Amino acid sequence: MFKVLSRPFIAPSLLAMAIGCAPAQAQTPAEPAAKTIEPGVDASIKPGDDFFAFANGAWLKANDIPAGKPRLIVRDELATLTRAQVVKLVDDASTAPAGSTGRKVADFRAAWLNEAAIEAKGTTPIKPMLDRIDRVNDKRALTKLLGSGVRADADPMNLAVYRSAHLIGLAVQPSIHGEKNYAAFLLQGGLGLPSREHYLSADPAMRAARTRYQEAIASVLMTAGFDHAPSASQRAEAVMALETAIAQSHATHEVSDNERNADNQWTRADFARQAPGMDWPEFFAAAGVARQVSFVAWQPSAMKGAAALIGSQPLQTWKDYLRVRVIATYADVLPHAFADQALALRGEGAVGQRQAPRAERATDVTLLAMSEAIGNLYAERHFTAAHKARVQTILANVNAAFSRRVEAVTWMSAESKAVALAKLKAMYFGLGYPEKWKGMSDLAMDPTDAVGNVQRLSERQYRQTLSRLGKPVDHTEWSIAPQLIGGVLMFQQNSYNFSAALMQLSKFDLAASDAANYGAIGAIIGHEMSHTVDTLGAEYEVNGRARRWWTPEDIARHMAASAPLASQYNGYQPLPDVAVNGKQTLNENTADLCGLNSAFDAYRATLGDKVHDKAYVHQQDRQFFIAFARSWRGKYREEALRKQLATDNHAPENYRIATVRNLDAWYEAFNVLPGQQLYLEPAARVRIW
Repeated sequence: MFKVLSRPFIAPSLLAMAIGCAPAQAQTPAEPAAKTIEPGVDASIKPGDDFFAFANGAWLKANDIPAGKPRLIVRDELATLTRAQVVKLVDDASTAPAGSTGRKVADFRAAWLNEAAIEAKGTTPIKPMLDRIDRVNDKRALTKLLGSGVRADADPMNLAVYRSAHLIGLAVQPSIHGEKNYAAFLLQGGLGLPSREHYLSADPAMRAARTRYQEAIASVLMTAGFDHAPSASQRAEAVMALETAIAQSHATHEVSDNERNADNQWTRADFARQAPGMDWPEFFAAAGVARQVSFVAWQPSAMKGAAALIGSQPLQTWKDYLRVRVIATYADVLPHAFADQALALRGEGAVGQRQAPRAERATDVTLLAMSEAIGNLYAERHFTAAHKARVQTILANVNAAFSRRVEAVTWMSAESKAVALAKLKAMYFGLGYPEKWKGMSDLAMDPTDAVGNVQRLSERQYRQTLSRLGKPVDHTEWSIAPQLIGGVLMFQQNSYNFSAALMQLSKFDLAASDAANYGAIGAIIGHEMSHTVDTLGAEYEVNGRARRWWTPEDIARHMAASAPLASQYNGYQPLPDVAVNGKQTLNENTADLCGLNSAFDAYRATLGDKVHDKAYVHQQDRQFFIAFARSWRGKYREEALRKQLATDNHAPENYRIATVRNLDAWYEAFNVLPGQQLYLEPAARVRIW
């Protein structure tokens, strides 16, 4: 029976670390030192009182939250490390052979830094685009121009990118009903300011942003020579009014963030009927999708709004709007007169804020624009075949261990177990980098043509996107670059992409023991696997179709099994007036517990005959749990901690570690006894999977 704590559990050093102070000293005498103390632990702290502070003692003493930062967690450390790695990759690429992937990366940045060439060319690189706008003399020509400008810069199903830089954006992705072929999605876009709310909110800061943005529009129109009657300020006012009208037709983020928007299936006839005002056949032909029979209109209101505005707004206003969008897109690689306005044209910054140094911006843009190429270089240097093979072995063993746990649970029906096991067996778990690289042979980069480089990248991406239309879904397709720290769970593909950059210290260490790596990366892998069949994955079948396969009885029994874990986390109080919300964080806490259990089972299964050597097993078990604790170490400032407790469905990193108290082996490994703060009676230890 679950035992409610008589008072909230507050580990002294957890609270101190939460607000960025030095760790509290233990008030009880330290236990005698063992013959071998794991490097980095604080032996003065009993693991059963504060396992986080015990396991991370040296790190806590050696690291402070950087000035101006809200926290310091492992992902922040990895971000700093990875940034240095990729910047060096770009620096080193300057000596790569001509035509190589590395050289193309270097040439992209070199063009960005080639201010002499940019100034000498003036607006010549964008003149063909501006001339084409000048030639628009009716709404049919306007529609064709808008169609030809469609780009694949939205991603509703994987990365939650629900808007395009263009009036309408395209995505080609798996949909939610188990379709065997890719579906075409159309999404809202075309705003210069960062969000719909920037146009519509009465907040003073938003009002100020609108004023700066409209002034920037007038400035660039004047600089570009569009200051004849009507004046640039009048034109800017009209453009702002048009963008505001576009924003009014846009769905909110909350409405957009709903996968059931994929049910908004429109045929070509539906567009003409439901969104009059635009010549949709002309639009589709210009966009290269003339043969596409149906589309997902992710935000129908935006499709209707765009079409109505094309029909109702003056042609001159549309032309000025398009001129501004062209200049805004390329402002950073145009002469200083435009580049200095780039920040304001993106609706970023405040009065008096300056752009970052050009060298820094050039690197940032290169890392973003050339992400695919840099990912190839990154994987070659920082995630070797040995790394991948080691993690693949861990993955396979954790999958097998978790599958055994699924078979053994008593709260899930036999029918549901069959689906869960089928999903785990069929799941593609991409490690490090894609199995297939797209290659760079079709991409030309010119160190003297910054505008052209951006155009060629955009057009190439669009061609690749269009090429997937009508093709079978590739379940091994990646949605995250290897050098980006994180992973993406794609229910429609029954797959997970786990980036190379995430698999570094202290998440993974090629030189570490199996026990340590199962405790760190193995537990994370198990966590993500559990999501494929838990309350999240229960909404998707093996083929990716959105349909709940858990029975009502499964749900009820799962709620009963997990309720004690919610209560356990309710008992954690990082701040005197704020506790962890056990219900809000339950799904992630359940996945943490499942991942840790499955990884522990998998690690123990690797011991073979050594499992009978009690001293060896004891030592390895300690490594497993310490590595788990170090993979979630962190410090928070109070403001950041309060925000996470209020809004995040993950418990603070420090408290995620406390799930060890639900595993019997942890008690044995660290001699955790009744009376210590983390001790739970065996009957109170939560067991879900």
